[in-house]
Amino acid sequence: MLGVMVSPLGAVIREARARSGLTQAELAKRVRMTTSAIARYESGRIRPRFETARRSVEACGFELRMEVAPPSSQRRAAADAALGRSVEDRLRTNDSFTHLATRLRHGRP
Repeated sequence: MLGVMVSPLGAVIREARARSGLTQAELAKRVRMTTSAIARYESGRIRPRFETARRSVEACGFELRMEVAPPSSQRRAAADAALGRSVEDRLRTNDSFTHLATRLRHGRP
């Protein structure tokens, strides 16, 4: 589906279900939801609440973990480099990425 961003929690539900070998209908039955709700979460049409994702992942036989960790040194270096640039330069870069994403969405490199 073009232009739809799958939420991270929707992607986690889809991955857990795929790893467990369950169908959407089987998962829906286990968590007492409709199959269409599971499909909407997985496709990104709606975003599940964290508790919904946790229950869904557990119904697939997995554990959903969330932790706070220090950023990687690479991420920190990139953030520092970005902060060292002017606001105008950062806005130009963002515009360039936006134009690139639009071209790629429309099949133009």
